[in-house]
Amino acid sequence: MDSFCAFEGSGGTVVPVRRAVASTDNIAVGVTAVWATPQGCHVEVSVTARAEGLAVAEWEQIRAGLTGSAKPPRFAVRFADDTLAVEHGGGWPSYRHSEGAWRLEPSFSVTWADATVKEDVVHTYALLWLWPLPPEQPFEFLVEWFSAGVEPTGITLDGAEIAAALRETSS
Repeated sequence: MDSFCAFEGSGGTVVPVRRAVASTDNIAVGVTAVWATPQGCHVEVSVTARAEGLAVAEWEQIRAGLTGSAKPPRFAVRFADDTLAVEHGGGWPSYRHSEGAWRLEPSFSVTWADATVKEDVVHTYALLWLWPLPPEQPFEFLVEWFSAGVEPTGITLDGAEIAAALRETSS
């Protein structure tokens, strides 16, 4: 397994993913790694946009989406039981009433990190906190960004691989 301890005593591990989620002529979105802890995990996402071939207004809209003044890409996770965790931008997780009881929904929040902004290229990272740790089965990581021409698309990540890497570094 290609993982490593985040830092000694952290109780966490980093699982490299290095997979493209969406790609157009001007946009590339990829999952670079999953930082897992017993409480949940950060999904590290890389987003790159370039202006080449776009009208000025189109480029400005995309660039604004990655620098905080317009709609950025939207992310979600769909588990095998069809539970959908959508980003909530911080705050408290939500509850859902099903089968006669209230159930805490998985929480998914996004923090935009470093950005390199040039006149014709923007490269940025987002850390997406997913709570609780995903079940030990495949789940989908989804992205959409209609204003940049990215239709809803996703990749499958392996919850069992993430859990196994976490167990390996915790022992």
